[in-house]
Amino acid sequence: MPSLESVRSSVMKELDGWSDDLRDALTRLAPELAPDAMLDRTRERLGAMLSTVEDPGALAPHMRAFTVSGAIYVAFYLALHAEGYDAARVWAVLERATELHFERMSRFEKAAASAGMFSWPMKALSRWLAGRSQRAPVGGWVFEFNGPDGESDYGVTYTRCAIRELAVAHGAAEIAPYICLADITGSRAFDWGLTRTGTLAQGAPRCDFRFKRGGETRVTVKLPVVA
Repeated sequence: MPSLESVRSSVMKELDGWSDDLRDALTRLAPELAPDAMLDRTRERLGAMLSTVEDPGALAPHMRAFTVSGAIYVAFYLALHAEGYDAARVWAVLERATELHFERMSRFEKAAASAGMFSWPMKALSRWLAGRSQRAPVGGWVFEFNGPDGESDYGVTYTRCAIRELAVAHGAAEIAPYICLADITGSRAFDWGLTRTGTLAQGAPRCDFRFKRGGETRVTVKLPVVA
């Protein structure tokens, strides 16, 4: 099983890119904790889990990005949970860090993230990967591609979530339902117009993502759920 261990340097570089956001969020919302110590522990937790995290591979770059960000969230949760923080308190910090991370992106980066989601290559890649996942999970993900339906430009429906499974495997099940909330922040930041009625981590039988460029973000939230 290919794992994220093979791309360790890239994963740690991604964590470095989040460090200022996590540090600022910790300083604001968890002033009793030492931010640099928490970041060091997050790095340790993340490094320790990489060999157990399936890598979707270079041919699935966005799926790899989902897995890496999920692993960072789980590692951060584990670092703070050891200090007595529950999932809701950890998510408050992570949510603020996520907002800061997107706010600090350049206008060009945001435009590219917005356009890229609705580009022909992204749709074609998602359709192809969905077909592959029906034969064998792609880095732990299984999903279907959904074409335009009059209300959305396209969608994907997950029946297996690698991030949820990662959280469960590492004793972080209670943070999994909260990680789904990051999609709301992303949709609003990049005008993805996400509509979603449920997620696996929040107790639904599937994660039904539907995207409408420039549309309203409409996401049903069910918390807390221990996966």
